[in-house]
Amino acid sequence: MSVIKTIKSPVFGKLNMEIYGSAQEVAEHLETRQMTSSSFEDTFRSGRKSFIGATKEETFRMLREGYQPTVDALKGSVKVNCSHKRFKSFNDVVGFQPIISNAIMGLPNSMVNSSMAPIKTKVLDIYYDMTVSAWVDSDDLIKAGQKMLGVILEMEAKGYRFNLYVCQTYGDDKGCDMLCVKVKSANQPFDLKRMSFPVSHTAFFRGIGFDWYSKFPLGTYRSGYGTPMYYLKSQDEIKGEFKRLFGHGATYFSAQTIVKKKDEAEDYVKGVLTNDNK
Repeated sequence: MSVIKTIKSPVFGKLNMEIYGSAQEVAEHLETRQMTSSSFEDTFRSGRKSFIGATKEETFRMLREGYQPTVDALKGSVKVNCSHKRFKSFNDVVGFQPIISNAIMGLPNSMVNSSMAPIKTKVLDIYYDMTVSAWVDSDDLIKAGQKMLGVILEMEAKGYRFNLYVCQTYGDDKGCDMLCVKVKSANQPFDLKRMSFPVSHTAFFRGIGFDWYSKFPLGTYRSGYGTPMYYLKSQDEIKGEFKRLFGHGATYFSAQTIVKKKDEAEDYVKGVLTNDNK
C-alpha cells in the first residue's frame, strides 16, 4: 500500500507526494489507474526508446529481473568489499601458529595471533532524486545511478547501513508532485540485482515515473511534465526541506548533480555522507 500526503512546503509550495515500499508496488498501481488529464501522453509510445532507454516490455522485464549491465559493472566491487579486511595479525605470547625464528631465539612473542576489528554500524537515509532535464542522455543517467550504488556498496562494507529511497519531482513555481520509492532497508542485505533497475536505469524515471505522474490522483499536469526541483530551488534549500520532510537523518542527492560532476561524483557522494552524518 502506498501513502499519499499533501503538504504545504515552504520550499516546494503545494507538495503532493506518494510514498511506496517497493518499485513493484508502483508497477502494480499503474495497471489499475487511469490518466488524470488528456494533456498527458502514452509514456511508451513508439519512437521514444532512445529517450526512455527501453521499450515497455523491456522496462517491466528489468523491473522483475534487474538491469544486468549494472549488476555486471558492480559485482566485482561486491567481491572486493565482501573481503574487506577486519582481521589483523600480530606477534604474541599466545596464538595459532608458532614463529620458528623467534622461538629459537627464545623471544616471548613467538606466536602469531589475530584479532577482528569491530564494525560500528551507522544507519543513514539516502534520498536519490533521479529527476533530470530532457537533455540528459540516458547513458549518463545510468552511469550516475551506478556511481551512487557503487558508493553505497563500498560504505556498507565499512559498517554503514542505508535506507535508500529513489525520488522523482515534477514541479513548477506553485507546487510539486513527488514520487518516493523505498528500494532498500537498512536491515536488509545489499541485493544488487533487485536495486539495479530503479536506481540506475532511465526507464524507471522516464518510463515508469512518467506513467505514474500521468496517473497520480492528486497530480497536476505541467507543460513539459514540469521541471526538476534542481532548477527551481538551490541545493541547500532542497536538502534542508528533505530533512524537514523525512527527518534530520535524511541526506538528499540529485542525479543532475551526479551527472554534472562526472569523474568526481563518487568522491562527492562519499564526502556528503561522511561529513553530513558525523
